[in-house]
Amino acid sequence: MTTQSITIKSDRSIKSIVAPAKGEILCKVSGNPKLFLRVNASGAKLWLYRYTHPILKTKHKLSLGNYPSVTLAQATAIRSEYEQLLKQGVDPKAYREQQIKDEQKILGSTFEKMAWQHFEQLKNKQKATTLKRKHGRYELLCSYLGDTPIGDIEPLQMLEVLKDIQANSLKDDGTPTDKADRCAVIASDIFNHAIVHGYATSDPARLVKPMLDSYRYGNRPSITTPPEFGQLMRDIETLKGSIDDSVLNSIKLLALLFIRNGDLRRLRWCDVDLTNAQIDLQPMKGHGASKLRMVKDMIVPLSRQAVQVLADQHEITGHTEYVFYSATATKHHIVNENAANDALKSLGYQGKHCAHGFRASARTMLRHKLKYNIDVIEMALGHITRDPNGTAYDRWEFIEERSAMMQHWADYIDDCSAGTGKTDNVIKMPRKLASNQ
Repeated sequence: MTTQSITIKSDRSIKSIVAPAKGEILCKVSGNPKLFLRVNASGAKLWLYRYTHPILKTKHKLSLGNYPSVTLAQATAIRSEYEQLLKQGVDPKAYREQQIKDEQKILGSTFEKMAWQHFEQLKNKQKATTLKRKHGRYELLCSYLGDTPIGDIEPLQMLEVLKDIQANSLKDDGTPTDKADRCAVIASDIFNHAIVHGYATSDPARLVKPMLDSYRYGNRPSITTPPEFGQLMRDIETLKGSIDDSVLNSIKLLALLFIRNGDLRRLRWCDVDLTNAQIDLQPMKGHGASKLRMVKDMIVPLSRQAVQVLADQHEITGHTEYVFYSATATKHHIVNENAANDALKSLGYQGKHCAHGFRASARTMLRHKLKYNIDVIEMALGHITRDPNGTAYDRWEFIEERSAMMQHWADYIDDCSAGTGKTDNVIKMPRKLASNQ
């Protein structure tokens, strides 16, 4: 390479440079020491910046790009920036490399990139049906935040996004659904993924989630009249052979025991006593936000019908820990939380009756058809009840009355299912709860 006495003062002077027959020439730039234009035999022109390392005092050179893609004005501006870095003791080459890394990191750390990275990780942990439901929420969040570097998202921006989702997700009565709340949970998972991988330092979704408008579930759909309930039980019997036997047995027990679906699904064989016909249950709700209404421990008496269903189930899963063990479940190794509801939907009961609805069915018909004392019913539902002195009944209280009620309820279900006509003429006069007990 040969340095010539050609001095560039304008674009015109650049265009007048004649390319060498061979090799390269290096032209100076007027008023800009260390800046050169390299011209090769093919006529290609490349800006070069030559400098001395501020600490090591070694000679270096940097390419600033090709002319005319990088104009004379742009090249001189870059040169001025690098001169300022040298005065601060910063190596321009190291500075530029860090800039490139930062830009690449930003491009690779947008909210959308992080979201789908996190979603991919879920594929080995959650079922396809669960992922399908979540996929739409990931898409929704990305439609708002997709191109934004995840580390730049502030709480106010996150709140605005969630508020907008909530405003566009209302029930018929104008109250919010849980859509924004569920999106906030997913967003929080995405931010935590980014934090672990060094792309973010905080989780704004967690900070703003409490500021969303509260939502509530409506009453769960349930059938509470004997003829319709009898038809429901007959329809349930038609599921045999079309769904997993464990799911079918769980639905039968939901009707017979009217405990919560989550508690039934988590039931362990060690808590089931078929000899004494009872279950030792610790309701999940009793340990959470509803602990003021739900008991922490309860005894569930078993009717003959319930014992038979559990005996049938024991032949399927008796060798496992869980009554409703599922070999295909990846999370808790129990049947899916939506299995019972999906089966009821397949029978045409969507919006009419759900798995949780068996509790309302039992409560209504036990009270208004079989005339049981409300306290006995509430105890069977796992609700905390108190005597006139304010003392809560324990889990063994009125076990005989509850056992009789559970058998009566199972027989009543059989009558409803058989359509015998006995269901509207049964009057039960149980022993009333004594106030001094």
